[in-house]
Amino acid sequence: MLFVTEEYLIFFIIVFLLYWTFPPNFRFTILLLSSLYFYGTWSIPFIFHLILIVAINYYGMELWRIYKKKYIFLIIIIIDILNIAVFKYYYLFFDALGTVLNIPEWQMPNLKDELSLKGLKIFLPLGISFYTFQIMSYSYDIYTGKYDKKHTFREVLLYILFFPQLIAGPIMRSEDLLPQLKNVSAISVPKKEDLYHGFWLIMIGVFKKLIIADSLSNVVAPLHLSSIDQLNSLQIWMLVFTSLMMLYADFSAYSDIAIGCGKFLGFKIPINFKAPFFMYSMSDFWRRWHLTFSMWIRDYIYIPLGGSRVPELRNYLNLIITFFLGGLWHGASYNFIIWGLLVGIILSFESFLFRRGIEEYPKDFFGRIVRIFVSWYFMLTSALFFFVRDFDRALHLLKKMIFFDFEFILPPNASMIFYSFLGVLFFNYIEEYPHHLKRFEKHQFILQMIFFVLLLFMLMEFSAPGKDFFYFQF
Repeated sequence: MLFVTEEYLIFFIIVFLLYWTFPPNFRFTILLLSSLYFYGTWSIPFIFHLILIVAINYYGMELWRIYKKKYIFLIIIIIDILNIAVFKYYYLFFDALGTVLNIPEWQMPNLKDELSLKGLKIFLPLGISFYTFQIMSYSYDIYTGKYDKKHTFREVLLYILFFPQLIAGPIMRSEDLLPQLKNVSAISVPKKEDLYHGFWLIMIGVFKKLIIADSLSNVVAPLHLSSIDQLNSLQIWMLVFTSLMMLYADFSAYSDIAIGCGKFLGFKIPINFKAPFFMYSMSDFWRRWHLTFSMWIRDYIYIPLGGSRVPELRNYLNLIITFFLGGLWHGASYNFIIWGLLVGIILSFESFLFRRGIEEYPKDFFGRIVRIFVSWYFMLTSALFFFVRDFDRALHLLKKMIFFDFEFILPPNASMIFYSFLGVLFFNYIEEYPHHLKRFEKHQFILQMIFFVLLLFMLMEFSAPGKDFFYFQF
């Protein structure tokens, strides 16, 4: 069930009315049943699989509370890793092994074809990457004592299933959501300001998804489909940048709608984007992009490895390992792994410079321009491996990016890229400077009605056919 469909709109209106109409002690059950139905519209069998994973983590950690044995916690984490590994990395693992051992039957696509003929094709459970992160953080937080409150199985199940952020985040921690769920019957009716804010977020999310992201998905097609010889250097640079705009519009749209729906139900869901296109270094980019993911890998991978409290070379290795695993989390593809390694190396290089007095954001204007240019250069050349899944194609495109051919022919639909850039720039501006909008608060109702009417008009005239959210594949 996509957020940007009539089906979801009807679903959410019914949930909203039941949630606030029935007595407060019914709210938890309404949310749980609604979340089960929401996931069940994709696959009923995988509901039971998800419940099983939650049960293993919940009852396993309850057992750990009694016996305090480390091996109990380790078994739970191993089960979580095996769960995602089988569904997400089975083909990649055997492809790598088949390549090393020279066994063609284990390599892709041979392995996929063979399993398909036997009716054993592996399907990726919707949202498995996100709910795995969330349930693992629950177990880890209890194990380390970061979160020690007791909850029922139903509360932990809803913590994972909570439908506004179930499929693609924001990734929430135990302390973010569980206390709210435990006291859901005491949640107050949202204030007028929260409803206004929630409505803005939902409308902005719909605009980003249907007007910008889905339209740009066709614009970037030449990056994946056209012959490499048909693309000049400028076109490749522009299409990679456009892919990043598309991803921002698509993913931040999901986060906006999730946060907006949460506000209508009285919940606080953390923000996930903070003007990433205003970044001035790769390090700064990861303080702005997919915040709940970057903070998760920081707290549950980077810091346990030693973080920055270790010798300098070990710190760089920690960064590389962290983003190697972050790249692997994004998908079972060698290019995702290469992307993660490149990001880790770039961040390590930046850290090396910062330790030696090189300013992350220089005080002089010329220094800032150089810093931003260099940062975007490395951002886009590394991002190429994120967006182009075929390694050989990505490598050939990278060569054309680096060895610029000075053939200044714009890609098709350049005007669409330009208008989308203005939209992305505007949304980044309001993320960076939300206080600049306060002067318009007294006119919120009129402005919302105007934007709503304009949005309906634009959806009828300009929106592209609805597509799945980009991160659903993860």
